[in-house]
Amino acid sequence: MIYNDDFRNHLDKFESNAIIFSDPPYNQGYHYSEYRDNLDKKSYGKLMVDAFRFKKSIIISYPEEIVNLFGRFMGDVSQIVSWVYNSNTAKQSRLIGWWGCKPDFKRGGQPYKNPTDKRIAKRIAEGKSARLYDWWEINQVKNVSKKDNPHPCPIPYELAKRVIEISSNPGDLIIDPFAGSGTILKAAKDLGRRYLGFEIDKIYFYYMKKIGL
Repeated sequence: MIYNDDFRNHLDKFESNAIIFSDPPYNQGYHYSEYRDNLDKKSYGKLMVDAFRFKKSIIISYPEEIVNLFGRFMGDVSQIVSWVYNSNTAKQSRLIGWWGCKPDFKRGGQPYKNPTDKRIAKRIAEGKSARLYDWWEINQVKNVSKKDNPHPCPIPYELAKRVIEISSNPGDLIIDPFAGSGTILKAAKDLGRRYLGFEIDKIYFYYMKKIGL
């Protein structure tokens, strides 16, 4: 289910055992059509508390925001993964933080870092892959023209899918209070999870409907 509305109007729908997973606005003056991304610190902090105050939360953010803001009101982080990408921007990495839940890195695999090592070569020959590391290199979505997806900065589908795969089970409820163009919700649906999303922008909302959410 998705709603073209502020998530704060539907907190009664947030199941206590749900996983809140989102790439929220970072309050850095980014241009959105129907959201002001330059709130005062108190208002922004309250918005984030309202979104992620439940026990199981996964947040994508720049390192400063996770350390300076989320760490203050969320408590101790369970796991952090570095997401890195090659881009022409000053910042080429973000952090993914888990609170109240932990990913199972054994559920995912990635190429070995040292394939020429004899022991690793043997494992590769046996068809085995490395468990996930806490450092993921996944390219950003270059959405300059917005020809297909109207959102200016959607996260990679591969990233959303990997996080959901290693952090939840089929049938679990994934909630995205800042759904954007629905990448997280689409991955949740494809993986057999229940999903609940909120987006105030009508254009992004109708795009989500267009892709079957």
